Amino acid sequence: MLDDYRDKGFAFAPGLLPAPDVAVINDALGAILAREDDPNRIIREADGTTPRTIVNPHMWDPVCAALTRHPRLLGTVETLLGEQVYAWQMGINAKAAFNGDIWFWHQDYPAYHVDDHIPEARMVNALIFLDEVTHLNGPLMLVPGSHRRVEQAPDNADHGTSYAFRYATRDAIEAEVARAGIEVPTGPAGSVIFMNVNVLHGSGSNLSPWSRNMITLTYNAMSNKATEPSIRPAHIVPDDRNVPALTALGDDCLRAGVQ
Repeated sequence: MLDDYRDKGFAFAPGLLPAPDVAVINDALGAILAREDDPNRIIREADGTTPRTIVNPHMWDPVCAALTRHPRLLGTVETLLGEQVYAWQMGINAKAAFNGDIWFWHQDYPAYHVDDHIPEARMVNALIFLDEVTHLNGPLMLVPGSHRRVEQAPDNADHGTSYAFRYATRDAIEAEVARAGIEVPTGPAGSVIFMNVNVLHGSGSNLSPWSRNMITLTYNAMSNKATEPSIRPAHIVPDDRNVPALTALGDDCLRAGVQ
């Protein structure tokens, strides 16, 4: 995994989280979607109804908070970065069957650096499959080695979706894909992609009758905290100045319940 992460910018761990753990997370997700109508907690698709992203649930949901401390995630990330970390941001991207919209090609770090004042790309994005991901239900596409590409941050745009971000330019996408191609990790629920935040990635719409829910959990090195508050809203990018390092719970932390 270390070799893959250094070379390609990401490493794939199929089935890393066992099925009972995924079931606990999905139960929590169902409860969140059933009770929440707060626009600061749920971003909707362009239709104004279909959930697109649940924003930072680890800040207020005990299952998601425990997930950030799961040893199979936290231990891997600490190994990749070589130091203690904290949970900088979490989103549950609920790519619904028939109606889950695209995430246009982008690198995460340009926005994290320019808008959120994170000094370096010493961050790992743990992308956790909550459903089986196939080539049919809007899987994530990644360009190997694109974490080495550094250029001026693109402007904010929406690219026809309900979420504006610093999406990549067409020239950058074409050049990187011509250089290295595209990889599309697929696998069962519980699989995890550990991704450098500079990797160029995106996903198409989900026209299939199967959902493709995925958690994007961004860990940041303790030595890499923001130098000043983000220009983005606090419910999107929480103030990290006093956030402590995470300590691992037991391997059964989700199944045992949150104490």
